[in-house]
Amino acid sequence: MREAFEKLIVHHTSATLKGYKAGSLFTYRPSGFNDFQTVLSSLDRAFSDKGVRICMIDRKKGARQIFVYRPKMIEAMLDDCDLRCFLCGLGYPVDEGHEANIAHLLKKMEENNTFPHELGLFLGYPLEDVTGFIANKGKGYTLCGLWKVYSQPERARERFDLFKRCREHCLECFRQGQSVLQLIYAD
Repeated sequence: MREAFEKLIVHHTSATLKGYKAGSLFTYRPSGFNDFQTVLSSLDRAFSDKGVRICMIDRKKGARQIFVYRPKMIEAMLDDCDLRCFLCGLGYPVDEGHEANIAHLLKKMEENNTFPHELGLFLGYPLEDVTGFIANKGKGYTLCGLWKVYSQPERARERFDLFKRCREHCLECFRQGQSVLQLIYAD
């Protein structure tokens, strides 16, 4: 189970593991939940030593959202005045550091069956694209890739290409025997 789960982590979170993105999120439906929690806790301890955290958001119908993030990148995000104002307006405790803000996000995700749009910020999406998505209700974007782009489509296309190359490289390294821990860029 652990190796298959690690492969999913590499597939879905390689850009975060390598430090290109603040966070990544994917859905997982574990078959043996007790074993899964042990694996998740073990990975979180190991990832933490390299500047990456992993946590689970409990969703309905047995699905779990796995959130992998870089605390230092979230802290840097919280230092940006525009992002702070936006998140503060949504009730985030922006003066309390990344842990309080991640906890606030996870609580919102667990309590609602929908994804809060500000999640995009924690995944490393530009503020202009998050606010553009909200203002346009998901329509009228200039480019659609890993997210819907409303501003700077060329820059977004470059990011999409970078993330794709990163995923392919990491998956190839994993296939050749590197562990998920070896793939993490430590900060």
